[in-house]
Amino acid sequence: MTFRKRLILYFSGLLAIFILVFGVLVYAVLDSALMQSVDRRLEETATLVINNSRGLSSLVSTQRVIVLPRLDVLSFPGVGVQVWSVDRDPPQLEASSNNIAARELPLNESALGATEPVYANVTLNEHAMRVLTSPMSAGGELLANVQLVMSLRAMHETRQNLLLVMGLGGSLVVLASIAAGLWFSQRALRPIRRIAAAAASIARTDDLNTRLEWQGPSDDLGRLVSVFNDMMARLQGLFSVQQRFVADVSHELRTPLTAIHGNLDLIRRYGMDEPSLEAIEGEAGRMARMVDDLLLLARADYGGLVLELKTLDLDTLLLEAGREAKLLVGERNLDIEMRRLEPLRARGNADRIKQLLLNLVDNAIKFTPDGGRITLGLYRDAHDAVLEVADSGIGIVPEDRQRIYDRFWQADPSRRRAQQHGQDAGLGLSIVKWIVDAHQGRIDLDSTPGKGTTFRVRLPLVQETPALPPQGETAHGGRRRPAWLRVRRNGEIAAQQSGDAS
Repeated sequence: MTFRKRLILYFSGLLAIFILVFGVLVYAVLDSALMQSVDRRLEETATLVINNSRGLSSLVSTQRVIVLPRLDVLSFPGVGVQVWSVDRDPPQLEASSNNIAARELPLNESALGATEPVYANVTLNEHAMRVLTSPMSAGGELLANVQLVMSLRAMHETRQNLLLVMGLGGSLVVLASIAAGLWFSQRALRPIRRIAAAAASIARTDDLNTRLEWQGPSDDLGRLVSVFNDMMARLQGLFSVQQRFVADVSHELRTPLTAIHGNLDLIRRYGMDEPSLEAIEGEAGRMARMVDDLLLLARADYGGLVLELKTLDLDTLLLEAGREAKLLVGERNLDIEMRRLEPLRARGNADRIKQLLLNLVDNAIKFTPDGGRITLGLYRDAHDAVLEVADSGIGIVPEDRQRIYDRFWQADPSRRRAQQHGQDAGLGLSIVKWIVDAHQGRIDLDSTPGKGTTFRVRLPLVQETPALPPQGETAHGGRRRPAWLRVRRNGEIAAQQSGDAS
């Protein structure tokens, strides 16, 4: 069953239930009102009969029959009257209206002798009747009972007509609601059908340029169309990035392969020499790193990579990453400084944390011009250890900040060629984001175009870390760690530190 049919069925069912409940209430109210009308008519007739009777007082003293009015001339058509004396055993019928003159049995025998008005429903000649038994008293003594009867046929016919009207009317209302629901749902669900048709068309043709036009209000359907168009734009962008990535990877792989083949030809012609072997080794290593990154992300996607987590000294890892950064700097004129190094511990995988740091450093090196500075730091913020990598490079424009962690994404080609030193496949920051997520951490970005970028990786601390020792001392009273560490242009590491603690 389609969503449209289910929607109509649900609302029609709710409407039918509402009409049924409403009909039951109306029927109950009308039935009560009709019965009260019959009772009032019987009560008024009984009052008139009693008030127009003569001889009540003499009957007490002489035991004579009550002198009744002419019952057949009362202006109450449809009401029958009997008067029964109850001072005899058995009670005697004293008078009866013409419409029930032939009936000598009491209309309601069980009510004879009642001193209060008694109402009852009885069946006479297979007809439903309403009977009122009222007392006739004189001097505080019960002399007789007057019984009045009225047919309920008119009331039953009224109730049946009401049931017929409500049944037919309710059915027509439900049918009309179904027809209106079909028409309104046809119009309301048209954008959804258009989205389904567009998705089917995309599946058939692989055309990601498809967009939906919406000229209606900005309601739920309008937002749905907007979300669909945004999703298609993002898919188109990701597909373009992937296509560009395939082209970039093809180019990246072709370059080292060409270099390897060229150096192999030189070796065949002139024999083995050291520069050729170094070139082959370097290009092969670059290819291997690219393939390793692709395999790492593929294994992470399919859940095949499980990290072994241990308690780590983050300051030690940061120092090791700073020493290895000289290999990434090479002969570039860049300074790498280490500041605010606090002894903090967190739970994680040492290899992946170091890979995270080196990827951030590598990214900073690529986008920092010669003469720039890259700063590493580690400090505590509340219950987190914060690993910081900052540079004085070209920065990241605002429109790119939401996409830098996307796989295969690279900066605008013209900007990248103008500013970036070296090329990659756009996987480094994707791996950084995956490592941070795998450690239940968070990565923050602060960047100003033309001034630099700062990445802050927050990892939960495993325990309370003691406060830093006084200047010049470690937590154990020895010489303090280097206050900062710099990789100079020639790649040498110099640690500047103060003298021994006094």
